[in-house]
Amino acid sequence: MLHDPEEYPKHQAGRGKRDHHDPFAPDVQSEGELEERPRRGPVHQRERASTPQLPAHHGKKALTIGTSAGILASAQGIVITLVNSGLYQQVSKANDANNLSLGLAETLLAITCLSFFISALIYFIAGLVIGKVSIHRGWAFIGGFAGGLVSSVIGAILKQLPSYPNAGNTGFAGGLLGFGGGLTALLIGAIILSVLAGTVSLLGSWLTTRRHPYYVGYSG
Repeated sequence: MLHDPEEYPKHQAGRGKRDHHDPFAPDVQSEGELEERPRRGPVHQRERASTPQLPAHHGKKALTIGTSAGILASAQGIVITLVNSGLYQQVSKANDANNLSLGLAETLLAITCLSFFISALIYFIAGLVIGKVSIHRGWAFIGGFAGGLVSSVIGAILKQLPSYPNAGNTGFAGGLLGFGGGLTALLIGAIILSVLAGTVSLLGSWLTTRRHPYYVGYSG
């Protein structure tokens, strides 16, 4: 008896589909498309995004360190002034007589530069410490600024004491107009000194944190 060839197919349906794939089929993805497909499965620990966290109370620590630096800067200035009290007395007498010699002026300038250099070194070290403790560079500038402000206030108070060797006329005398002028001069000087102190502190923190993951970048 003859059998219909269509009734018994030579190959069963579905067999060999896994072993044979048409390269011209439209569902085949190119190499670029395969790379764009999201990879499934667990993500390795190194591939997970990790955001570096700042230490707790980093702002408070920065302000504490910066304020302490301002007190130290004022202390070294007081020590230098007291050690050279005789020189300041000579300068005061020469100014009253309008007879300030060049040598005396150069000596006074050298002492002033030395005091500023030591203060800058103190704020720089404070910036290094803030960079280690607080990490955040912006707070390093704020801490240095606060230290410079504290030092300016202490210096202004000391100059009002008649017995202080470096005491001088700050402009507060002379009624309301004189008080306003003296206060304005004090504020301008304090802001300039505070900005300089904050900048030096910022430089120190930058050197400490230049390779920290918070600024270099993090995976992910």
